[in-house]
This record gives sequence, structure tokens and C-alpha cells, in this order.
Amino acid sequence: MKRTYRLFLVGFLVASLGAGVIYYIDYVKKNIPDKIYLDSYSDGTIEIDLPFVGTVSSENEDGEAVAVAVNLMEPLTINSGQVSEYELSVNLFGAIKIKNVTVSVGESRQVVACGIPVGIFIETDGVYVVDTGEVTTGAGVYEAPARGILQAGDYICAVNDMEVRTIRELMDRIAQNGSDYIRLNVRRDGENFEVKIKPVKDSEGTYKIGVWVRDDCQGLGTLTYVDENNNFGTLGHAISDNQTGELVEIKSGTLYTAKIWNIVKGSEGKPGEVIGSINYSEENYIGDIDENCDIGVYGTANDKIFAYVDEVYMQVAYKQDIKKGDAYVRTFVGGEVKDYEIEITEIQYSDEYENKGIIFQVTDDELLDATNGIVQGMSGSPIIQDGKIIGAVTHVFVNEPEKGYGIFIEKMLEH
Repeated sequence: MKRTYRLFLVGFLVASLGAGVIYYIDYVKKNIPDKIYLDSYSDGTIEIDLPFVGTVSSENEDGEAVAVAVNLMEPLTINSGQVSEYELSVNLFGAIKIKNVTVSVGESRQVVACGIPVGIFIETDGVYVVDTGEVTTGAGVYEAPARGILQAGDYICAVNDMEVRTIRELMDRIAQNGSDYIRLNVRRDGENFEVKIKPVKDSEGTYKIGVWVRDDCQGLGTLTYVDENNNFGTLGHAISDNQTGELVEIKSGTLYTAKIWNIVKGSEGKPGEVIGSINYSEENYIGDIDENCDIGVYGTANDKIFAYVDEVYMQVAYKQDIKKGDAYVRTFVGGEVKDYEIEITEIQYSDEYENKGIIFQVTDDELLDATNGIVQGMSGSPIIQDGKIIGAVTHVFVNEPEKGYGIFIEKMLEH
């Protein structure tokens, strides 16, 4: 019995040690950056503050691996030369490979940190399927022609080989087809295929296939930056369908100025929001949108943008330059663009956090009085520290509206 007990105890200790090592390695991986940006011919110091002793190795000019011992409880300084990109290998005890870190060396960048409210109008790339449903026929029978064939998140791109871009075009093509099987070109998860559906006549005599669809979307946000080539970025996260949660694939889009009418304060469990309107007139058109992705909405602004933002360029700071403590969020709340005080409480370096790398808390009494913290519509508001732009607001803590997440500006600029 004693021998069995000892074997069990040894096995338990070995398993616990193994689990601890796996957890530790995973913890280190998550807290070491996947990519580090540096300006050319400069030194970048990053404070990871991890209980890790090992080596960081890279190739020298002769292609030989050179290893340097590091203690990540101490600041790590990386020297850069000319514009280039290379990898560092991080190893535990100099032998167990933890991960590769990409170091990207480029020219110093500057952008205009905006903070103005903007209206975003997007035309989908095809007619977007929100859901399938039933059609009530003239005989009072419920039929669902598209069920099991189409699904939420699909895009209907063509009907009988004729392109459709709007709900009206889709309805007209189905009506013209009548009761015959109709061929739909559908895109799902980036792949195109064809399906056949037999329309049914509803109680009003209209042929339908039983789908709920959408052909455009719009919303309010805050403009993050405009660069020296008039390229802009906003939101720091994707525009998604509010019913399916899927990223909206765009054919084209337009950026307009927006007017803020009111603010609904956030509260525990209930995010607040900015109430405003978009003026779709030509004089309020300030840019074209060409991309909607997980890290924001991007496009090219026209020169009218500088009637709303000062053409003052601000230095871009990288994640390793960010410090816990005082910073500012630039946004439009009280009828003007202002910088409001926040405190950065945590910095998460890994790409796993993508648009939640900065965690902060609003400390400005004026902003707290107006909003209780972060509200919907403030997404994209630039985050500034030490006179440099470091990121943009992306999300609010649902149960703590005074707290929010931000994306690193370097992430937005690499889209």
C-alpha cells in the first residue's frame, strides 16, 4: 500500500509540475509581444516585467545565430538600424523555444489625431442574409423555401447570372422569375457557390423565397487619425451586423460628418450611447471607405476633412513606449473636441488581445459627468500620452462604464 501511495504521489507531483510548466510557458507567450515596431536607428526599451530568465537570439550580418541572456524582470532594450524586418527567438533556459518575435524597423511616423464624430455609410458586397423565414401563401399555408439552403451571414451576389446589389434588385429579379426555380450565386465564408430555390406566391400575390436581407448599414463613430497621404482609420474594430454579429463585407462606403444631439449615459450592465445624425449631403462628404476589418474601418479622406480637424501632425508611439498612468482620450462630447484625462491601468502586449491591448479608466470629472465613462459612438477616439498618439478607444467594460479597452495605434496603421 505504501509503495502504491508513493507512486501515486510521485505521479501527482510530476503531473502538477508538467501542468505548471505548460501554464507558465503559455503565460509567458501571452505576455511577450508578437511584433515590436521600432523607428530606424533608434533604441526601443520594453518593460515586460515577467519572471523569465532565458535567451533572445537573432542572426548577425554573417547569418550566424547570436544569443543574449535576458531577465524579463528588467527592461529589455533593442537597437535598430536601417529599415528592415527580422525575427528574435525567445528561449527558456537557452534551449526551450517559447516564441518568435518579429521586429519591424521603419521610418518614424506622424498622423493627425482627430477625435471628431463621423457618420459611416457602407454598401454591402451583395445582399446580406440576416435570417431565413416563412412565407404565408394565399391558401394560408406557411412555407420556408430558403430554409436549409441559405443561412444568416450569406451574401446573395447574383440571380440567374444577373448581379444584385440592393434589396430592390433582388425583389425585382425574384418577381420576374415567377414560380420557376431561381438560381442564386451565394458567397459564404469567402467561397462562392450556386443554389436553386423555388419561390412561392404570398397572400398578396408576390413571389418570395423567405429571407430577411440587408443591403447597407450606417452608424456613428469617432475618427482616429488622418496620415500625410490623407489615409484615415476609425473605430479600431469591425462594423458587424447587429443581429448575426458577423463582420460586414463591403463593396464601397462613404465617410460623412456627423452631428451629436444627445448622450445616453452608461450604467452597470447597460452601455451608453451617442445619439446623433448623419447628413448625407455632398458638402458633408469627407472621404471614401474601402476596408472594414477586425481592427477598424479605413479609407481615404478628401481635403474637406481639414475644415473639421487641425492639420497638426503628432508622433506615433509604439506599445513599448506606453506607460501605466496618466494619458488622455480625445473625443467630441460637450460640443467640441477636447482631451479628457484617463489612467492606463494595464498593457497587454500579445496579438491575442488585438484591439484590447490597452486597458484604461476614465478619471476626468467632466467626461464622467457627461457620459459616466465610455459610451457607444466613442469608438475610435484617439488615446494620447506624453504628446504622442498611442491608440484608440474600442470597447467599454459592460459592468463598469468608466473603464474601457483600446487598440495600439501601431496595429491600426498596419492594416
